[in-house]
Amino acid sequence: MPVLQVENLKKQYVSFEGKPGGGVLGVSFDIAERELFTLLGPSGCGKTTTLRAIAGLETPDVGRIALAGKELFNSKSGTNVALYDRDIGMVFQSYAIWPHMSVFENAAYPLRVSRTKRLDRREIEKKVMAVLEMVGLAEFAKRPSTQLSGGQQQRLALARAFTREPRLLLLDEPLSNLDAQLREQMRIELKRLQKETGVTAIYVTHDQAEALAISDRIAVMNNGLIAQIGTPKEIYGRPASEFVANFIGRTNLLRGVLRQNADAEGVARVGTNLGELMCFFPSALKAGHTTALVVRPEHIAIAKSNGAAPVAQPRVNWLPGTVMRETYLGEIVEFLVAVEGGDMLVRSALAGDVANGDAVSLTFPAERTIALMEG
Repeated sequence: MPVLQVENLKKQYVSFEGKPGGGVLGVSFDIAERELFTLLGPSGCGKTTTLRAIAGLETPDVGRIALAGKELFNSKSGTNVALYDRDIGMVFQSYAIWPHMSVFENAAYPLRVSRTKRLDRREIEKKVMAVLEMVGLAEFAKRPSTQLSGGQQQRLALARAFTREPRLLLLDEPLSNLDAQLREQMRIELKRLQKETGVTAIYVTHDQAEALAISDRIAVMNNGLIAQIGTPKEIYGRPASEFVANFIGRTNLLRGVLRQNADAEGVARVGTNLGELMCFFPSALKAGHTTALVVRPEHIAIAKSNGAAPVAQPRVNWLPGTVMRETYLGEIVEFLVAVEGGDMLVRSALAGDVANGDAVSLTFPAERTIALMEG
C-alpha cells in the first residue's frame, strides 16, 4: 500500500466577480515509502493548493486523502482530520524561523508542543542535537536564529521538521529565497537528508532543474490538472504532451504527418516542413495522423558543412543550415540554426570551430526524435 493516496482532489477558488479563480480540478497520485515526489508547474497551476490540502491548511471540495492507511480527508464520509493530528511536517518558502529563539529551541519546538510524543529534557536534547549534527548546525545550537545565514536558516527549518519525525514531509519551494549557487548546493544537501532520514516527502517547485535534480518522481501540473507523472528521465526524455515538452528544458517542437503506420516503441517516417524525418513512437499510430515531434537541442550534432549530405548515410534526419546566433553558456554553446522551413536550436560542447554565419549540417538519431501522443 502506498504511504500517501490522493484521489480526485478538487478545490476550486472563486474570484471577487464570482468566476473560477484557480485551484485543482481532479488530481490523483500515490506516493511510495521513502519517495521524494515533486509537484512541478508554473505559478497558479495548483501545486501549492494540493500541498496545502494534504497538510490540512485547505479543505478540498471533493476527494480523498489517506496517509499510511488512515483517512485524513474524505468528502463522501465527511472525514477531515485536523492539521495538528495528521503527522505531517512542513517547510515553508519563508522558513518561518522563530526570531526570539536560539537555533536549539527552534529545532526543539515541535517536541516541546507535541500532543502525542511526551519526551523529557534529556530525550529532547539528545534528539535535537542529533538532528542539528545531521544538518551541520550543532556548533550553532546556542546562537540566536537571527544570526544565521540564509542557507543556515533553511537547514534549521529542515531540522525543525525532522525532529518531530513526521510520517510525511511537505516542502513548499524551500530554496526559492537562496541565490543560485547556494540553491544548487542545498539541492544536494536536501536530497542527502531526505534519503538519510528515510522520510517520505512531497516537494513543490516551479524550477525544472531543481525538480530533475532531486526527485524520484515528478508530477507536472498545468491548469489544476496533472499533465504527466514519471521519473526525471521519463519526463525529460519522453514528454507526454507539448506542454510538458516545452516546460521541461529547452526543446525543438515540430509538427508533421505520419507517412506510414507506426508500431508502439517503434520508428516511422513523418513528413514535416523541414523534410522527411524518422521518429520514435511511444504508442502505435496509424498513417495519416498529424503529430507533434520533440528534439532536444543537446541531441543534435552540429558540424561545419559544404552543404552535401554524408555520403555513407541516407539523407534522413540530416539538415543543412546556417548559424544565425551563437551563445556561449560556459560548459556548452547554444546555436540558433536556420534550416529550410524553420529554425533549430542546438546545444553542443564539441563545436568550437563553428561560429556565426557558418554553413553547418545537423544530424539527430530517430530514437531521440520523439512523437508526442497528445497535443
